[in-house]
Formats: sequence, structure tokens, C-alpha cells
Amino acid sequence: MDDRFVALRTVETRPTSQPADGDALTPFLEGLTIEHGPIPLLGQFLLLADSAARRRDVRLYFSSMDELSDINKRNADSWRPILPHYDAAYGGITSENAFCIIGRNAVGDIVATQAARLYDWTETTLMAEATTLRLFYPKPGEMARGGEKCIITAPAAASISGRVAFTGAAWYRPDYRGRDLATMLPRIARAYAFAKWHTDFNVSFIADRLVETGLPSRCGYTNVQFAVELENFAIGRYRGALVWMATAEMLNDVSHLVSSGFAQVDSGIQKRRA
Repeated sequence: MDDRFVALRTVETRPTSQPADGDALTPFLEGLTIEHGPIPLLGQFLLLADSAARRRDVRLYFSSMDELSDINKRNADSWRPILPHYDAAYGGITSENAFCIIGRNAVGDIVATQAARLYDWTETTLMAEATTLRLFYPKPGEMARGGEKCIITAPAAASISGRVAFTGAAWYRPDYRGRDLATMLPRIARAYAFAKWHTDFNVSFIADRLVETGLPSRCGYTNVQFAVELENFAIGRYRGALVWMATAEMLNDVSHLVSSGFAQVDSGIQKRRA
């Protein structure tokens, strides 16, 4: 057996299941392919993360980006429209440059989502790709809504380049908020993006009001810089911060969580259950 799978052998795989619309779901551990990085560390982290999700009554699966769009539309009462670079309807999304993780509860309801997109910005930067809208659309001139703008004043955006994973499309059903899923799923996405794609950076945008709650640090982000503004997107007017981690920072966070047995992530839910 290839070493990349050894760390996952201790977990019994489970049969592929079907959501209500018939789109196949693959159990998270069954669908993992660890191609890069310190394989034992990443494998142990992903095992622990899957177990931590189960302690919150959430089972993780891989799903399609088409299904992500459908979940977003079905939950419009608690989730604003996803940004265009996660919407398969615009094209450019493949199994090689995107993945979607969903969480389901014991009765099969979808209660959480997290996605990632890979960009090869070896010859460009986040600043250039975002402000020209190439981050969001394969063909901005044809696909962008009239008046759409992305304005980034966070200086770091001009130096983020190489192989970059943009993680986001995070949603937690209202009755599943407060279970620390927001501290776990972004970490899982960052670690798996590196394991799958050998990324140099992980980046995301986080809205002002969530930055004020301390969410970036709870998610493990080491760098937060203002500002990012979106105008005339379907999401509505948006202002937030750029958050990012270089690979070494992400691996340090993973190593700390593994060495602590996920105590940092579990402490919040243990306090609430006490």
C-alpha cells in the first residue's frame, strides 16, 4: 500500500451515500488522496478532524461543486449567494482545481459546507487577479455583472503568488452554529488543499462583523489585513479583511492541534456541555 494512505487505514470506509437529489457523496476519509507534504502528520490531522466533527454529530463527505451551488440556493434564508468562483455554472471548475466538503447530521440533513479553489498565480498576484475579476470568473468581460468591482487595499495581496488555495463558501445551518465547526472546517480545507495541490498560500476573505468576533484567530489564521470591498456582486455590498497563511504557518497550526489531541478545538464545546 502506498505510504500516502497508511495513516488512513485505521478508519473503516463507509459506503457512498446519496443526497435527496441523487448526487453521490463520498465519505470524507474514503475520498482523501494525500499527495504532498508530511504525510503522517497530515493523515493523523485529518483523522482527528473527522473524529472531532463526529463528536459534534456531523459526518463529513466530499460532494460536487454543482451540489454546493444547489445547497446555497436551498438555504437562501440563512446564507447569502456564494461568490462566483465557487459557482460551477460559470465554468472553469474541475475535480482537479476544486473540492467541496459537506457535513450531514445523523438523519442525513446537510448542516455545513466548505470549499476550496486552486489557482496557479506563478506569474501574477492575488491583487491583480482579484481587481481584474479573474479570481471570480474565467471570462470576466463576458460573465461579470454590470458594475461589479473588487477593491483590495490590503498590501499583502500584491505579494501573494504561486500556487494559492482560496478557501471559503463556508455555511453552518443556524441550529449547528456554536459547535465550533467554523474553527475546524477551514483548517481541514487548508490542510487538504496542501495535501492535494502542494499550495504555497491559503487565502480567504472574512467579513468585518466576523473579524470583530475574533473568527480569524479561532480558524487558525495568522495574518489578517484590511480591506477587501466587493461592489454589485450577488452577495450584496461586502467589506471585509484578507486572511492568509503561508504553508509553513499552516503546517505549524496542524502540528500544534495534533500534538494537543485537538484540545484547542474541543475546549469550547466541552465548556458549553459542562
